[in-house]
Amino acid sequence: MKNIFKVSFFLTLTVLIVSCNKSDDTPTVVELRDRQEVYDENISEIETYLQSSFLTVDANLNATIATIGAGETSVWDQTAYPLQSVIVKNDGRTTNFVNGRFADDVEYKLYYIVLNEGGGNYPKSVDSTLVGYKGWNLQNESFDQNNQGTWFTFPQLGQFDPVSISGFRQILSKVKTSSSTTPTVNSDGTLSWPDHGNVLVFIPAGLAYFNIPRTNIEAYKPIVFQSRLFALKKNDHDRDRVLSQYEDLNDDNDYFNDDTDGDNIPDFLDIDDDGDGFVTKTEIIETNDGNGNITYYSYPSIPFCSSGSIKKYLDANCN
Repeated sequence: MKNIFKVSFFLTLTVLIVSCNKSDDTPTVVELRDRQEVYDENISEIETYLQSSFLTVDANLNATIATIGAGETSVWDQTAYPLQSVIVKNDGRTTNFVNGRFADDVEYKLYYIVLNEGGGNYPKSVDSTLVGYKGWNLQNESFDQNNQGTWFTFPQLGQFDPVSISGFRQILSKVKTSSSTTPTVNSDGTLSWPDHGNVLVFIPAGLAYFNIPRTNIEAYKPIVFQSRLFALKKNDHDRDRVLSQYEDLNDDNDYFNDDTDGDNIPDFLDIDDDGDGFVTKTEIIETNDGNGNITYYSYPSIPFCSSGSIKKYLDANCN
């Protein structure tokens, strides 16, 4: 029964590879092309765009990019907000099982610009994030915008928003949340988050919608996002009383390759991490008075096995 529940719970978290950001759109699927070939085209298009456009940032750190026309300094060459890059792999998934990573061997270069680092905390990929954003194509035509922010959670079933875009999601790790956990309520009812992270990212199609055309996005074309990271929430995806952020045991920032009991379910989605037949949360109880008053160990306080090398809930032979 435990295993049936375990698999049932896991399947409710299975991620769909989604290719749209609005549920009322009906995307047209274009014939698949080779991902490396598309990326080679895209990175050239992005670099040309960066070299032939200039960046304007207003007092509220709203970014505008336009074609150079009167000797302006290009995005590529300007130094007020340095252009940076990082090499990433596509972290999209066909399922949330350990072996469910999307098949894509391309190494993608993401160009990005940090407009403001933020005064709070860097997010983990398993944190829920409150993000405001604006997206546009390389012709500077907008295709999506949300100024006040939306909560995104990865992984999540059937999610139709920018968090389904690998390039959008991964670049959030380069900035921090707001310096305040409580926003200011403006006179018009909108919210302001002081000193929040603000980043521009230039995304190849392979880390975006790829062969699915959208309004103002052609198939196989790069896109741009300005993202504002307002806040985050720590998750316990499997509700085992161990926060998901602690279930990256090898500390490689890939939460899907940590599978203590080898059942093809990553620990952060597994209610019984060591496969001993006892759900994890029953193995980290600190006190129980028998009247329903239960306290659990905080993660740092969870006892180790006698060997001292592994916490007891991760070893089926440790009681």
